[in-house]
Amino acid sequence: MSRNTLAIGDRRFGQLLGEDSAESSVSLERTSEGIVLTVWWPSSDSGSFVGWFRSSRDFPSSVDEPEPVPPRRLTFRDARGVVGLLGCHKGGYTTNLGGPGTGRVLVQEAVFGAPAPVDFDSVAGLRSTVSHLRSWVRAHSWVHEENSSGALAYRKELSEDIDLGVWGGMRMALQPVAIVKEPIDPDEITLGSSLWVQTTTTEPAEWATHLRAPKALRDLLVISAWSDENVITYSVLHPEDKVFGTRPTWRLVASSRVRDDPPFAERRHLVTYEELGIRGLRQWFELRDRFQRAIDPIVSSISLRSASPAAVLAQVGPGLEALGYELLQRDGMGSKEASGVSFAGRARRILDDIGDLLPFESAGWDDRAASVYNGIKHANRQLPDDLQILNVERECTLIVRAWCAQELGVDSSVLRERLREDPQAAPWVVA
Repeated sequence: MSRNTLAIGDRRFGQLLGEDSAESSVSLERTSEGIVLTVWWPSSDSGSFVGWFRSSRDFPSSVDEPEPVPPRRLTFRDARGVVGLLGCHKGGYTTNLGGPGTGRVLVQEAVFGAPAPVDFDSVAGLRSTVSHLRSWVRAHSWVHEENSSGALAYRKELSEDIDLGVWGGMRMALQPVAIVKEPIDPDEITLGSSLWVQTTTTEPAEWATHLRAPKALRDLLVISAWSDENVITYSVLHPEDKVFGTRPTWRLVASSRVRDDPPFAERRHLVTYEELGIRGLRQWFELRDRFQRAIDPIVSSISLRSASPAAVLAQVGPGLEALGYELLQRDGMGSKEASGVSFAGRARRILDDIGDLLPFESAGWDDRAASVYNGIKHANRQLPDDLQILNVERECTLIVRAWCAQELGVDSSVLRERLREDPQAAPWVVA
């Protein structure tokens, strides 16, 4: 029998538990765009599905009623097993008046094997992966050995788990995993290595709470190497989900909120795990919380590479402003006085910490950057050319990244050299 999974390209046909589906069939499909549940109905008065999609535009009424929506949680079942569907919301639909129709329900997460009575909107454990984290930590799962006759053997050997302690009510750990992938070709065997970011709580908590830790680690890798990274949820655990009365079971997960992992490539890091260790990672969690309004805009700007230069600088600029503002307050300046400091003044405060480390001339940079930033911000000013905007955006980002690395304790001489070799050190030029 096929496994209870849903790979991209799979479509499964079945029913919804607890729904009036006697005369209706449903399908569950996963594409590169996400997870979609499709429902069919033979007539407008058959079953509950029609009510999820009909609106006042279809059936005008003098009564002001809320728009119909599907339940947020649904349970799908077919011959391969049960799938809990979370974060369900209405997609499009087509119907003939009084006749048959189809509707699409968009699903955020699918939990495979989830018992229908258990509410997986909150979980007590979550395992996820962060692209490139395993190689950055240098965790391993396999070792290869060659004997005197030249025969090559791979032996499972896991690095030790990394216990990161408790943060925000969660216990965190990094767990190396050895993977043996199911062969498509019987003549091939694929071995893989992964690193779970596991978070557990004493009581069930929202997924967003559990995902704080892997997202913080992803942000660290983005800041360190300026490479877009991805978080993928692997499995979840609920204390009420027990098989035959034993301990709770980890359930595999598929998510619509997933991008493809970036292709593997060696990265030049400003910060290494060897320098940080467990204590440094915990310091990063606290730093990210304290300076979230500065770090978030910088990290999220990496996904705007196809946007216009002005749009990217409009995202990055407030991050630099926020960092300068927070540092002025950390120095003892009151919030009202710090709010009155200009962009150039806030940039100057950051440069006081790291100006001599940067791979470009920092003298006068604050005024030059302020001129370009204000040029895109205010419609009554001359719009700078794209080359100026690109370089100021690049320099703003590099400044915040350098500041983070220094705050985490990277040696100044080492950091200066790494900044010179960083991909963002080279200015944009006209070809």
